[in-house]
Amino acid sequence: MLTQHLALLGFDAVSLLQQLDKNLALSFQDGVLSLNHQDNIEAPLFIDFNEPQLAYRLQRVNHEQVVKACRIKKQENIRLLDATCGLGRDAMLLQQAGFTVTAYERHPVLAALLADALRRLPADISAFNLQLGDAKSAFNNDYYDVIYLDPMFPSTTKSARVKKGMHILQQLHQQEVDDSIQLFSAAWQADCQRIVIKRPQKSSPITTQKPTFQINGKTCRFDVYQRR
Repeated sequence: MLTQHLALLGFDAVSLLQQLDKNLALSFQDGVLSLNHQDNIEAPLFIDFNEPQLAYRLQRVNHEQVVKACRIKKQENIRLLDATCGLGRDAMLLQQAGFTVTAYERHPVLAALLADALRRLPADISAFNLQLGDAKSAFNNDYYDVIYLDPMFPSTTKSARVKKGMHILQQLHQQEVDDSIQLFSAAWQADCQRIVIKRPQKSSPITTQKPTFQINGKTCRFDVYQRR
């Protein structure tokens, strides 16, 4: 059943499972794809865009700081590239705020969890366009009004389910190298109106270039670079 479900999502099970450490395993139960650690099978990592906390945020999406940071005044139909999709929450918030979002996730296992969550969306909620791969390849292949970067590790959340699975996410990314500076440099060369970088509130900018403006929140801030 797992193999069939992954094929339905557009993933080859054999190549996908080769991406996992020996103590991690994918499972498909009760219609949900999840990633499990053999030492704590009661705390799987899965993505649920229908959970109550996110549903509340989606209902008041125009109050979200990420939306305020990415929105361009007096412009509609904003095309946005989320270069670091992660758990997909910001991409979902931006999509529901009226942006046309293309989101890239380069880890195939996390991309599969995202694709599964998008499959379970209610019919009245539009899905963002999920792509597997390195977003740098898309910067100059298509035009986007806004490029959004969230290079920080997604370790802050109030969702108990996700908190329990964060150690799995850390293990999934343990071999990855922080290329946030290179990602920003590549975005800077792209033809876009705005680059938005999400950072932990007290962290330093990832570049020496001064942002056009910043939007601050309790735990994070958004450095906004207006290109034109």
